Amino acid sequence: MILREIKLLSDNPEIINLLRRLGIKIGKDEGLPKIGEYFIEFQGIRYEGNSLIELENILSNLLGTYVVVPAYNEEKTIGKVLDELLAIFPRERIIVVNDGSEDRTEEIAKSKGVRVLTHLINRGLGGALGTGIEYAIKKGAKIIVTFDADGQHLVEDALKVMKPVVEGKAELAIGSRLKGDTSQMPFVKKIGNIGLDVITAIFSGKYVSDTQSGLRAFSRSCAERIKITCDRYAVSSEIIVKAAKNKCRIVEVPIKAIYTEYSKKKGTNVLEGIKIAFNLFVEIFRK
Repeated sequence: MILREIKLLSDNPEIINLLRRLGIKIGKDEGLPKIGEYFIEFQGIRYEGNSLIELENILSNLLGTYVVVPAYNEEKTIGKVLDELLAIFPRERIIVVNDGSEDRTEEIAKSKGVRVLTHLINRGLGGALGTGIEYAIKKGAKIIVTFDADGQHLVEDALKVMKPVVEGKAELAIGSRLKGDTSQMPFVKKIGNIGLDVITAIFSGKYVSDTQSGLRAFSRSCAERIKITCDRYAVSSEIIVKAAKNKCRIVEVPIKAIYTEYSKKKGTNVLEGIKIAFNLFVEIFRK
């Protein structure tokens, strides 16, 4: 998150010293993020602690947040998605994994000045997420957000999904479209998601209402415990199964999904759903 300057709402000298230590300037503009005892408010989302130490941890997590954007042939949407992310996050902490695209996805992403990692061949969603998350960990990320490139997510929802992880109340937060505004969600996708939710719950022991959501936030500790092996769409269920088995605290946060004619053609369909179920069975019997 961009926190170069912040508006101070408290005269607590410890908070002023904390900001100085972190190199954050104090400003007066009403549009700046705001900090008080012991919270920071950004874009209407308040990240709260109960002490100066918790406030310092929150600031440290926000300053160490990386965004991973897996992208395959997304030239129609990647530019707008990155422009919206760049209004909130520093460009050096946005990682686009260009998954062997055959269109201008890589060129457009590079023109935005973000970090672009390119697969020479298309490996699939799991391969792209694995590459991006591993890179973020190596760069020292404290929080890792995954964000789809097809324009389906709102950046303000990313800030909501990050909140329980930034505050240390969860280690994996999943943006749930089925707990939020589903008015734009096609009926067939709702039914398909529910079926995959049930199958994922059988293997993970935890029911999540939107296992196939691409908007998530990991703590560094949880991301390090999850070794992604599924290259394709089954990765979304794999993450939940492995997070549950590795004792990551999982929560869901309601979000709104934006479905355009373009984004409706992306993501999972009935055939992909069958593949995901098959891959989960294979994964179980492999052990």
